[in-house]
Amino acid sequence: MNHTAYAPPSSPWEQLKREIKEAAADFGIDEIGFASADPFVSLKSILQNHRDLGYESGFEDPDLDKRITPSLPSAEPASLISIAVAYSSKMTDPPKNEPGKYRGVLSRSSWGRDYHHVLREAMGKLEAFIRERVPEAVLESMVDTGSLVDRAVAQRAGIGFSAKNCCVISPKWGSWIFLGEMVTNIPFPSDTPVTEDCGDCTLCIDACPTGALVGPGQLNAQRCISFLTQTKGYLTDEIMRKVGNRLYGCDTCQVICPKNKGKHWTHHEDLLPVPEKDRPLLLPILDMTNREFKEKFGESAAAWRGRKPIQRNAVIALGNYKDKSAVPKLGEVLLNDPRPELRGTAAWSLGRIGGEEALNIMNKAIASEQDEKVREMLGEAKEQLQSQTKANTAETESEGPKFSAVLNGEPETLYYDEMQSKIGPLTLCATEKGLCLIEFGSFNVKEAVLQQWSRTWCGGGEFEHNDERLAEAKRQLGEYFAGQRKEFDVSLDLRGTPFQLQVWTTLADIPYGEIRSYGRVANEIKRPKAIRAVSGAVNKNPVPVIIPCHRVLESDGSLTGYRGGLENKRQLLILEDALPERNTRIEE
Repeated sequence: MNHTAYAPPSSPWEQLKREIKEAAADFGIDEIGFASADPFVSLKSILQNHRDLGYESGFEDPDLDKRITPSLPSAEPASLISIAVAYSSKMTDPPKNEPGKYRGVLSRSSWGRDYHHVLREAMGKLEAFIRERVPEAVLESMVDTGSLVDRAVAQRAGIGFSAKNCCVISPKWGSWIFLGEMVTNIPFPSDTPVTEDCGDCTLCIDACPTGALVGPGQLNAQRCISFLTQTKGYLTDEIMRKVGNRLYGCDTCQVICPKNKGKHWTHHEDLLPVPEKDRPLLLPILDMTNREFKEKFGESAAAWRGRKPIQRNAVIALGNYKDKSAVPKLGEVLLNDPRPELRGTAAWSLGRIGGEEALNIMNKAIASEQDEKVREMLGEAKEQLQSQTKANTAETESEGPKFSAVLNGEPETLYYDEMQSKIGPLTLCATEKGLCLIEFGSFNVKEAVLQQWSRTWCGGGEFEHNDERLAEAKRQLGEYFAGQRKEFDVSLDLRGTPFQLQVWTTLADIPYGEIRSYGRVANEIKRPKAIRAVSGAVNKNPVPVIIPCHRVLESDGSLTGYRGGLENKRQLLILEDALPERNTRIEE
C-alpha cells in the first residue's frame, strides 16, 4: 500500500498573513505579529492593583474593561496585529557643553520626527494593503490613542517579551522600538509569543534614578522621570535634583539594559536625531515664544505638552549644572514670568547655584511675590543658599583655600567607563594621571553630577568613554567585590583641598575589615577639634571603596554620612565582615 503525505491547505488568512509579513518592511514596519482578539483577562487584576497603589500616570483610559477587551465599532474583533518600528539609540558627534552654554537632552523616543506620525503612516499603508485584498475588512489602528495596553498586545503577538523595566524587548531590535496595534475582524492565525525573559538581571531596577521601578514589571509613574518631565506642575526637590539635565523623557532603564547592548538603528531617516534640537542649549529655551517653540520642537514627540514643561525642565537643568552665568536669566524668570510654576522652579535653581547675586534676586522676589507656593519655595531656596554659604565659610576657615589642578589652565578630558557591582552600577572616571572619581550609578544617571565635578576640578573638561583606561581599576574592584582582594594598587589623581587630601590619605591607611570613628581620624591628622570638618571631607571622598570611607562610623557604631547611601555602606562592611553590632562603641 502506498502512503501519500498529506498537509491541509493553508487558509486564505494564513496566505494573507505571509504576504503582509513579506511586505511589512516596504511600509516602514520592522516587526509585525498577529494574535487573537480574546480579552486580556489576567491583566485586569494587575491594572487594578496598579491603580489601587496610586501608580497610574493619569493618561490611561479610566475604564479598565476597555483596556483589556479588544473591540470594533461595527464588527466582532477576531485578531490583533502588532507592529514595531525601531529607532536610533546613539547620536553621532553630539554638541558639547561649554561654560555658560550648557545643554539639555531629549529622550531617544523624541529624536527626529514625532513617532506618532511615522507609525500612523506605516499603519495607513498596512491598512491600504489589507483593504485592497479584503475590501469588506473592518480595521482600527491605534498609536497611543487606543485603550488597549500596547505592551500586552505586542507580547501576545510575539514582538518581544515584557521586561522588568516595563518595556517590550524584541530579541532582534531590543527595546528601542515604537509600538502600534490594529484590531480587525479578519481571523488571522496567531504568532507564537517570545519565551525569552530578563532572567535574574535587575540592572534597570537598580539604576532607576527615582526608584520608580518598584519591582519587576511594576512602574510607579508618579515617580518616573519620563512621566514627570511631561507634567506641568511643580516637582519636589528630590525629583528636580534627579532630573539632571533631562528636558523630556528618560532613557536610563533602556541604556543600562544588557539586551540593548550593540543595538543601534539608523535605517529610518526621519527618526534620526537632530543634534541641535535633541541636545539644545538651555538658556535660549527660556526666551522662546510659543511660535518659536513650535518652530524648533513642533515636529518632535516632545512638543505635545507645549513649551511650559520644557522650559521648567530647562530651569531645573541650569540649577543642577550650577551655572552662575544663568543667574541673571533665572532672575528674570523669578521676577517677571507670569507662570508661578516657572517662578518657583527658578527660585529653587538660584538656591542650587548660590552666590551673592542669586541671594539679592531672591530677596527682591520675596518682597514682591504674592503666590503662596512660590513664596514657600523662595524661603526654602534662601535657607538652603544661606546654609551652604555658612558651610563653605566654615570649611574655608578649617581647611584653608581650595585649589584646583587646572587653576588658570586648560580644561582636562575625563575618561569614563561603567561597571556592575554588588552594590549596583558604578561610573569610574580618570584623568591622564589616574583614577579621579567613582560615582554610584550609571553615567547617564550621574551626568549632571559628573559635569559639575568637572567644572570644579577639571576646568569643565568633556567626558570621553574609554574602557581601556579604566580596565585595571575595574578588574581590581571586581576582585574586591568577589572577596579576592583586600588592598588596591591603582594610580590615583585626587582633586580636593589640602585638608581633604590629608583626610583621604588617612582613610586610605585603614586596613580591610577594620573601622574607625570620625574622632579618631581627626586625632590621627592632629586636628582633634575638627571632627565636623573631617566628616565633611570623608563625605566628599571622590573614590569611595578604593579609599575606604565606608570604614568610618560614628563613635557609637552607627552608620552615617555615606555618599553612596547607608545600605551600600552596610553591604561593604558586611562584605569585609566589619559591620559592628548595634551600639558598639568605637575607640576614639
